[in-house]
Amino acid sequence: MNWMTNWMMREGPGIPKNAPKKTGLALFFFVLFREAWDLFKLNVMLLVLSIPLVTIPAAFAAATRITVLMVQDENVYLWRDFWRAFRQYFRAATVAGLAFAAVLGLSGYAVYIYAQMARHNLAFAIPVAIGASVVIVTAMTASVYFVLMVRSELHGAPLLKAALMAVLARPLPILGGLAVVAALWVAHIIFYPASVFMPVVFNFSLGSLVMTFTAFRASDFALSLAGVTGPDHGANDPATAQMRN
Repeated sequence: MNWMTNWMMREGPGIPKNAPKKTGLALFFFVLFREAWDLFKLNVMLLVLSIPLVTIPAAFAAATRITVLMVQDENVYLWRDFWRAFRQYFRAATVAGLAFAAVLGLSGYAVYIYAQMARHNLAFAIPVAIGASVVIVTAMTASVYFVLMVRSELHGAPLLKAALMAVLARPLPILGGLAVVAALWVAHIIFYPASVFMPVVFNFSLGSLVMTFTAFRASDFALSLAGVTGPDHGANDPATAQMRN
């Protein structure tokens, strides 16, 4: 059986020295296939740590930290990095998550109410459109906010301002990311019960990877405007350095 062991343990072809760096969709699918097994494990951890419900924002922030490392092609020690990020960002992520959830809930409910009224009076289509726009912009801002949170030392109002600047600077990739995440859940609903295991296997971690990937360049732009410099925009601070050691 030595031949099988040698075949399984042989060195791969490697990457040509002068090969151009992958960008765009090529880079995304490269990361997706390279990290497929870790994404599955990340999905399970995200689900388990979200069971108390109040921990959902912190679990999402930790998952975002992992996917940021994946996109940057950094070494990922999955459980250690996830747990440290979960503890580090618990308070900030919980406060931000509750705030974004409140805005999304109120604006979504307003859309529902005005949509019922618009069935009898088209004038109410205007507040429906406004409410829907608030929902979309808030979701985009929230996704970038969490990416910026785990990539920098910004917090509070400066972090929210940077997230809004990122959304204004590169709205289409972020909107496309939200569309992909929505499509995952629509597929889950359409193909149920055949798709019953989709959320358990990859929906959450893949959604986190998609949103990190689509918001990454926008977050770079926002952090440069905020004057945040250095490796990973503040990754040399003690907390982030601890996460990598």
